[in-house]
Parts: sequence; structure tokens; C-alpha cells
Amino acid sequence: MDTMAEEDGELECEEESVGEEADDASARLEKELEEAKCLADERLDQLKRCRAELENVMKMAARDREENIKFASQRLISRLLGFLDSMEQASKHDQGVKLLNLQLLAILEGEGLVPIEAEGKPFDPYRHEALMQVESGELAENTVAQELSRGYILNNRVLRTSKVAVVKKR
Repeated sequence: MDTMAEEDGELECEEESVGEEADDASARLEKELEEAKCLADERLDQLKRCRAELENVMKMAARDREENIKFASQRLISRLLGFLDSMEQASKHDQGVKLLNLQLLAILEGEGLVPIEAEGKPFDPYRHEALMQVESGELAENTVAQELSRGYILNNRVLRTSKVAVVKKR
């Protein structure tokens, strides 16, 4: 019977030992869980701050975009004010209208606008719009005989095609 009592005593010691180990493991897991919760809270706080900062940047960019659109033509309009003044003066003189045309064209060329040369050039459907065909003994077929309305290129892109009369075969 002594062996049984000894075995019971050993079992109790083992149970206590296992219980202590379980308590230690449980405490360690609770500590790790608490640390993980703290880390998750920190990350959530960082995420919220980043989201708020992103929203502020997007709002600021939208305001800047609106401001840029609002004043995009300011430089051109400022340059045209001088033309407006000249127009008032030119209305008093005959030769003034020609000068106004040259002044306005110079302002627009400064902004990147270039007239399309059409008369005597081969017809180009990307730059010219044929409104009519004419016969000519002097010009080759599919050549622009007459420019009816001038076309323009803005910064290497056709803004408006030239309206033209094109030579056809006799």
C-alpha cells in the first residue's frame, strides 16, 4: 500500500506541476493577447490618421484644381485687355482694323496658336475641310485652290480645320 500512497503523492505533485505550467502558459497567452490588442489599437489609430490625412490632401487638391480652372485663362485675358484698348482707339481710324487683326494674331501666336497654310497646298483631310470643288488649269488635282475660312493649330493639335475649295479634274 505504501507504493500506492507514493504513487498518489507523485500524481498530486505532477498534477500541481501541470497546473502551474498551465497557469504559466495561460498567463503568457493572456499577456501576448493584451500586447496584440495594444498593437491592433495602435495600427487602427494610425490607419484612422492616415485616412484623415488622405481626405485632407484630396480636398486640398480639389480646391487647387478648382482654383486653376477658375484662373486658367487669366494670362490670355490679361494680354487681350491691351487689344481691347487698341480696339477702342482703332474704331476711330480706318487703318486701325488691320493693326488690330495683326495684334490679336500676335497675342494668340504667343499662346501657341498657328494659322494653317492652305492655298496652293495639297489637300490634307486632317487640316482641311473641303466645302466645294473647283476646276483649274493651273493647279494640280487635290490641291487647295481657295481658303474660305482659316484653320488653326494650337500647340501642334488642329483646333479648327481650314474650310477650302479643292481642285478636281476637268
